Amino acid sequence: MKTLILSLLALSFVASPLHAGELYKVMGKREGRSNHSFMYDEKDCKTCHQGSPKGPATEAACIDCHGSYDEIAAATQNQTPNPHDAPHWGADVPCTVCHSEHQPAKVLCNDCHQFAFPNFSK
Repeated sequence: MKTLILSLLALSFVASPLHAGELYKVMGKREGRSNHSFMYDEKDCKTCHQGSPKGPATEAACIDCHGSYDEIAAATQNQTPNPHDAPHWGADVPCTVCHSEHQPAKVLCNDCHQFAFPNFSK
């Protein structure tokens, strides 16, 4: 079953590399991303919070499911600009700089630029 879930997650990643899912209520006031709903159904916070459920998600957890920085950059290479291969930092910007699971996310590039990333979910 876990292999099936990981395969479906990988397929959704390739089909829409930037789509992080919309925020929705998962437990009480806690919000989460719809693309990670299977983790909330299983109440498996340790998938991302590998140290402590109250601690921050780890980059290793993101990479375990979504691929390496280089793989993610390659998957979004046809987007202009490529949000995962920034000319200033390359492909090594930590995932959580832009992506957030439990709160609105923000595009780091747009601190200085005004790029439109239509599949980016805030």
